[in-house]
Amino acid sequence: MTKDHTTMTTPTTNTTPRSTPRMTPDEVRDAIRAAFRNLRGRGYFCRMNFTCCSTCAWYEVPEGRAGKVVFYHRQDAQHLAEDGCCMLGWSGDGQEICEALREAGLKVEWNGSSDTRIQVASH
Repeated sequence: MTKDHTTMTTPTTNTTPRSTPRMTPDEVRDAIRAAFRNLRGRGYFCRMNFTCCSTCAWYEVPEGRAGKVVFYHRQDAQHLAEDGCCMLGWSGDGQEICEALREAGLKVEWNGSSDTRIQVASH
């Protein structure tokens, strides 16, 4: 006697991401602010629209705080206002920073290297 083996299929959920409405530059800024608030709670020195450029920003980081830093400077703020994208200078745990940014609703692009800045944008 043989048993009839039938294959049961389970319906799958469409895993294709839905199109998320693009955030305005102000909404991106608010989301960065929320992520920075979260990161401050984890010991990061965070600043928005901080000094004129990366060189000056790193110079202005308080002594003893350079190990955990996230910021964007005025040049980055101009790009944010124009196209909703922003590059972040940082030190510390890049994965932790990216996680906080994603939790705030931002799209994050980073190659995993400590030598590159993290890009954030609206979806």
